[in-house]
Amino acid sequence: MREQKVYADWLDAGTHIGFVILLVTFCVYASGLAAPQIPLADLPKYWGLPIDRYLAATGAPVGWGWVAYAARGDYMNFIGIAFLGTITVACYLRLVVVLAVQRDWLYTAVAVIELAILATSASGFISRGH
Repeated sequence: MREQKVYADWLDAGTHIGFVILLVTFCVYASGLAAPQIPLADLPKYWGLPIDRYLAATGAPVGWGWVAYAARGDYMNFIGIAFLGTITVACYLRLVVVLAVQRDWLYTAVAVIELAILATSASGFISRGH
């Protein structure tokens, strides 16, 4: 089926791109080209802390707050992780186009609903425990 091939091709390309982003950002971090928010030498003293104490001690952001720190070496790695998290959305967007061109309205609707669920989930609009 064409739609499966399109989805698989986009997923394959996206994961390869994501891997390259992860590799590059890790190299930038490990080489020290971008200063980290938390110096590498200080990390061991924070590893064993409960999350609330870790956040208080380091001033680390929560949720999408990392975006403001994306130029820092230790948070730069999140760019690749966020990119990998968007691959499914890109695949579904492409799938919607393919399905609509094929006039497969039921599966187009299912793909659009899936996109809405993914967008709602990523937005943090619905959360528990906060």
